[in-house]
Amino acid sequence: MFRKSIHIIVVLGLLLQITETHAQRKPSYKQAEILWDTWGVPHIYAKNHESLFYAYGWAQSKNHGNLILQLYGQGRGKGAEYWGEKYVSADRWVILNSVYERAQEWYKAQKPAMRKNLDAFAQGVNDYATQNPDKISEEAKRVLPIDAVDLIAHSHRVTHFVFLASDARLAAAERVQGDKNGSNAWAVGPSKSATGNTLLLTNPHLPWRDLYMYFEAQLVAPGVNTYGISRMGFPVLTMAFNATGGYAQTVNTNDGQDFYELTLAEGGYRWDGKVKAFETKEKSLKIRQTDGRLKEEKIAVKHSIHGPVVSEKGGKAIAMRVAGLQQSGMIEQYWDMAKAKDLEEFEAVVSRLQIPMYTLMFADNKGNIFNLFNAEVPKRPVGDWKYWSGVVRGDTSSTLWTQTHPYQDLPKVKNPPTGWLQNTNEPPWTATVPMVNNYKDFPAYMAPPPQMSFRTQSSVRMLSTASKITLDDFVEMKLSTKMELADRIVGDLVALAQAEGSTEAKEVVAVLAAWDHRTDNESKGAFLFDRFVRKWVGGNEKLNSLGTASTLFAKPWDLNQPYGTPSGIADAKAALTALLDAAKEVKATHGRLDVAWGEVFRFRINDVDLPGNGGPGPMGVFRTMTLGPTTDGKFVPVHGDTYVAAIEFSKPLKAKILTSYGNATQPDSKHQTDQLPLLSEKKMRSIWFSRKEAEQHLEEKTVFE
Repeated sequence: MFRKSIHIIVVLGLLLQITETHAQRKPSYKQAEILWDTWGVPHIYAKNHESLFYAYGWAQSKNHGNLILQLYGQGRGKGAEYWGEKYVSADRWVILNSVYERAQEWYKAQKPAMRKNLDAFAQGVNDYATQNPDKISEEAKRVLPIDAVDLIAHSHRVTHFVFLASDARLAAAERVQGDKNGSNAWAVGPSKSATGNTLLLTNPHLPWRDLYMYFEAQLVAPGVNTYGISRMGFPVLTMAFNATGGYAQTVNTNDGQDFYELTLAEGGYRWDGKVKAFETKEKSLKIRQTDGRLKEEKIAVKHSIHGPVVSEKGGKAIAMRVAGLQQSGMIEQYWDMAKAKDLEEFEAVVSRLQIPMYTLMFADNKGNIFNLFNAEVPKRPVGDWKYWSGVVRGDTSSTLWTQTHPYQDLPKVKNPPTGWLQNTNEPPWTATVPMVNNYKDFPAYMAPPPQMSFRTQSSVRMLSTASKITLDDFVEMKLSTKMELADRIVGDLVALAQAEGSTEAKEVVAVLAAWDHRTDNESKGAFLFDRFVRKWVGGNEKLNSLGTASTLFAKPWDLNQPYGTPSGIADAKAALTALLDAAKEVKATHGRLDVAWGEVFRFRINDVDLPGNGGPGPMGVFRTMTLGPTTDGKFVPVHGDTYVAAIEFSKPLKAKILTSYGNATQPDSKHQTDQLPLLSEKKMRSIWFSRKEAEQHLEEKTVFE
């Protein structure tokens, strides 16, 4: 009996030990806490990575729950099923391109640790919604519960089928016209820095709504202490820095998708002189009606050898081929990029090429600066950039690409003699000037030949002419509202108006001659010039045609004078007519020509309405703001500066930050508008990177136990 008791005790002891060991191997999601600072930024401290991801899902839900659930629903291709007709077009694009099905495969392909992290993030979203039902709208709840596949589908949809290959790009390809999303990024090395520390600027400017928005956060766990922003609903930071290194990304000129024109024949399409059958699959799209009923629409998805057929009309069809659809590791690469402590680690991560586009700008505290034209670039068998920018022949294997370029083929610049790097969405050749990479040494389809927008020229001018740059200088340069275009032509405009001599022309001369060429709150003359430019170029839709290739200037662009040309006015009569027409419009709508920029351009969210500054990137304003009209005759940003981080990799780290539209979209949050006054005053916030600083500026704490 005694021996039997001992045996039972031993067995129980072993079972207890096994249980304890299992508990140690399987971390709880709830070993984390969130320190919410007074700007609504979560500083998440966790004992393991799964708990960190769990808390991050919770945090995004608290500040943006309705929005991220709406985005996850669209990632499923079910926006119309949940919310009605307005989502039909976006759903069709998701369904045509098999986004959700591919996300399911990508989930299976994740490494076990990353799969657990994604599961944890999704659980954090679900738990927040379950425990705070009054904080989530009834419409958004239709998506619940979510899972890790939804996170992948959303990230995949946004990256590959909004930024890289959107349905708008199909129309653009047919018109041979580009799109407008962009950003600024700078890196300054020790030779150009006043302190000898590297500097990094992160500055995306995108629409102030929907999937384009960012969420600011700090993530801290064993082996991780990183700060930055996630694209809305992404489970990882997509631009980030830590104590020793960091990176920015900008939309680049990568042409990672191609449109092939097919000739339809006998139920298929012509291919190398024969007829090839489509692979066809029927899918369904459900659409919620106003009475709550669901109407079902059948979609016949056809695939050619190139990819899905995305347009069919007039006996022709267009199929789309997209690079990077076999690369399932995008989210994990972002996670590892945010953790990279120096350039060596960063290059090892980005060389995986799991992210299909974006220029990446990196700096570390070892004095390294680095610019990469990151892209899945197809190895195209024929043609140059222009050839592939529209629709190409799809009836022959001579145009079909099957591989992409490896990392070593991509344009990159490391620690240039100039001491600085920049990108403002132009091709990679002018990452620094004089150029390090000669575009003729790369395939002609890799990127367009050298060209500069006026925003790029403003960027290059500021960095080239600055001497030893402090962090304060860096911020001041970033916040520049100078209109580069004005320096090139205002003198000519004034001379034309003086020569014309009418009373109206004299009024124009008085305003433009006194203007400082800036778009600050009180700048008088900026609005008149803005209205003139829009008439001069032929309308708002042609604004992006300004730049080095424009024929409107008397002196064309010269790469040897990269920020002094183009200049002058080619057609004086047309310019004078546009100027006087603009003056009539401004006087008719605002009563005077010297209306202040901030009087007509407003930073407005909900009930907060403040004077605006910054202006159109195509006119060379580095503080980019795209003006959208309102019903009361004013203008508001529909696109432009979203998040700005100016970072000095000193010891300790120094940084100035601002998230223009605040860090929340939930209707009951004060953090929708609390940063607008700083934006209006051209100020930025100091970063709170240490736990002590976060605790000193604590608004509330969320503890998971």
